[in-house]
Amino acid sequence: MPQTETDAAQSFVVRRSRWETSVGLLYLGLVVFGLMVLLTIGCVVFALVRDEPVRGPLEAVWLSLGGMPLIFAVGLPVLLGVGWVTTAESRHEDDSEDVLLALDSEGVYLGGDQPHQLPWDQVHGICRVERRDVGPDGDEAWHAHLIVLKHPDAELPRLSKNWGPSCDWPGGLLTKTLSFAELEAAVARYAPHVAVTDRGRVAG
Repeated sequence: MPQTETDAAQSFVVRRSRWETSVGLLYLGLVVFGLMVLLTIGCVVFALVRDEPVRGPLEAVWLSLGGMPLIFAVGLPVLLGVGWVTTAESRHEDDSEDVLLALDSEGVYLGGDQPHQLPWDQVHGICRVERRDVGPDGDEAWHAHLIVLKHPDAELPRLSKNWGPSCDWPGGLLTKTLSFAELEAAVARYAPHVAVTDRGRVAG
């Protein structure tokens, strides 16, 4: 299941996995940096045990691939420092940027690049659609989106982008995708009069 939070008096919330937040990236950076330090120590110990010059193994590790490991090792501490400061500041700020979708008795909140919040009396439905995206190489791909309908079905414009606020379907690289059944159940709990539909592939 996606990372959701439900409470009888609160809300249904889908958040990004903590590994997709700045905190998670900081921890990942620390792990990578630790492994690089251990690799360096291992090379030095191995060379000393065999009574060989330390320079050879170190050059083989850090100067391979055009010196990219060395460049990465030099720049990583700086990035970790910036990440540490950013993480410390984020702990004192609102964590709404990590929310992908929230439903409660008041209405709907859509996260993403352009967050939206609508009360239930302005919502005529919630639907899942697939829109076609064309990549720079001309490759086509269909991606799922969640749309909060601001118009009755009979008044919907032809292009789905004009139906109402939308966001990518909740999920991510490390966050499991929200199931349609979970969305239906959550909406039925807070706004049983609002229809939840899957409209498949649509224009625009």
